[in-house]
Amino acid sequence: MSRSPLVVEAADLDLTKWIRSGDRVMWPQGCAEPVTLIENLVRQRAAIGSVRLFLLLSFTELLRPEHADHFDFEGLGGLGTTSRLSRAGVLDPNPMHLSDLCLRLSTGSFPVDVAFVQLAGPDANGEYSPGVDHSYTHDLIAKARVVIAEVNSRAPVTTGVRPIRADELDVVVPSARPLPRMPVMEPDDDDRRLAAHVAGFITDRATIEIGVGTLPSALLPTLSDRCDLGVHTGLISDSVLNLIASGAVTNKYKPVDTGLSTGSAIFGTSPQAVDPRGLDIIMRPSRQVLDLPTLAGIPRFTAINTAVEVDLTGQVNAEYASGRYVGAVGGLVDFMRGAKASPGGRSIIALRSRTPRGTPRLVTRLAGGIVTVARSDVDVVVTEWGAAELAGKSVEDRVSSLIAIAHPDDRDSLMTEWATRPGV
Repeated sequence: MSRSPLVVEAADLDLTKWIRSGDRVMWPQGCAEPVTLIENLVRQRAAIGSVRLFLLLSFTELLRPEHADHFDFEGLGGLGTTSRLSRAGVLDPNPMHLSDLCLRLSTGSFPVDVAFVQLAGPDANGEYSPGVDHSYTHDLIAKARVVIAEVNSRAPVTTGVRPIRADELDVVVPSARPLPRMPVMEPDDDDRRLAAHVAGFITDRATIEIGVGTLPSALLPTLSDRCDLGVHTGLISDSVLNLIASGAVTNKYKPVDTGLSTGSAIFGTSPQAVDPRGLDIIMRPSRQVLDLPTLAGIPRFTAINTAVEVDLTGQVNAEYASGRYVGAVGGLVDFMRGAKASPGGRSIIALRSRTPRGTPRLVTRLAGGIVTVARSDVDVVVTEWGAAELAGKSVEDRVSSLIAIAHPDDRDSLMTEWATRPGV
């Protein structure tokens, strides 16, 4: 006989009954953060004792450095507002591929004791939807000792691999509050110049993967004239939703999820207003979205990602800047390798040639020696000054190609630094 979860109002939730000192607690990211549960955890942290929190991307400011009095902060890196924990020196980053993390969650080799999840529903059958984030929600629920669900009446119901049964949950906390919002990121003229160079690599019938930030906002509106595009991506942003709605995306030539756009999470400025069922979107766990044979089997799979900096041989740092972690490995390498293995696929690293403060982002040495992507995995690097196709090129040819797309005021110094580097 199936069991029913305990239903508890937020004001009556006593987490000391469920969380033990030393436990690892984890929850979905971005717009799917279970805000009510996290607020209770913060308030009750002294009574609970020391716990480990494994964090990914956050848009909220619920966790602060002073909460390290009882929390040990772990995570993939300094993603979103999590970066301020890194800046304060209280975040212990784990440089793990997202595919590897999700695989380890599914097998239990990366143990999580308590899962917080935000769900939508229930439906007429008493079942729930993971709402806006299917990345690893099912795996958390399957493997955690305790599952506490914030069932948010404002979370949209999304179509995924399967619904979540009531007997998979230990506690249900009802809520009706707005979902966390992704910050608005408005592109400027340099972003649009960068996007124009990236657009040259996106052909009709290409299937695209793209992250969040100003680049999608600048790039995706320019693709509405393409024919029969496909979407197979981790994060579906407002810009992706708009591209789908434009009619340019048909997913007609995708061999998997034909006719459907594929994603793991929906991150937007009004996530509770999204009805992905009207846009032919299928939500899948990251383990499926990042699967290398699946990606390699999609013709013209085009992965578009950003980075903190790139060195002159093509090594990519997407994690570390100004002495702190500001990003993560995430799914970057998974998508890049899938694109390179795809027939007609392209993998693009796009970045502006300088930071807002004027610091070069094409460099002879990466900050902190952090290499997120090996130079052997890099295909194309794009700045607002042009594109450098690196695959198959020697080191010296790579150097020349990358200097040619650096900021014009940095090119002479880069040539000098390269020529006078130790060992030359």
